[in-house]
Amino acid sequence: MGGDELEPVDELFSLRTVILAEPRRSLLRTYHGPKMHLAAEDGTVLAHLHERGTFAYALRGLGNRHLLGVDLVSRRALARPRFQLTDAGGRPIGEVYAPGRVNHTRLLDIRSGNDTLRFTRTALLGKTWLVRDHIDCEVGRVTVSSVRSLDGLQQYRVESDRSAGSEQRRLIVAATVCLQVIRRWLAAPQGSPA
Repeated sequence: MGGDELEPVDELFSLRTVILAEPRRSLLRTYHGPKMHLAAEDGTVLAHLHERGTFAYALRGLGNRHLLGVDLVSRRALARPRFQLTDAGGRPIGEVYAPGRVNHTRLLDIRSGNDTLRFTRTALLGKTWLVRDHIDCEVGRVTVSSVRSLDGLQQYRVESDRSAGSEQRRLIVAATVCLQVIRRWLAAPQGSPA
């Protein structure tokens, strides 16, 4: 891969705020499109999240180029969820896992190289998750809200601190995808795919 090919990816993960949202769809017809869209604050769509297998997702840019992979590797009904993250070339870049029960305020840990990030809820049933680094500094915030209450479509506002680098921002976006997969997985009957 040449340097020119990576520039749009670096630009995508350099944004301080992005919105990860499920696309609106008809309740009357079966939907076969992307699971989610990644958009800028102004609503400009930047990438699409596609399902490429059972609990396996790929974030693809507008040119359909693979940017990020998120795969659930531990999916037994009583197991703690664990995800493998891969880069554009399919190489592992990190792991996201639930260190304890997923309904507690500490929801996810993200490991990548020497870096560890933690997603924690501000309250037990809160809609905001703080992202803290290994020295307990806040590097991001994720807020969830329903796009449309009728069918439960979700939207996540992903905000990164100025101090967060593009690699940390990429991990925060990936972990937000994992958060959505876990939420859908837990809401589905008997832990089956949503």
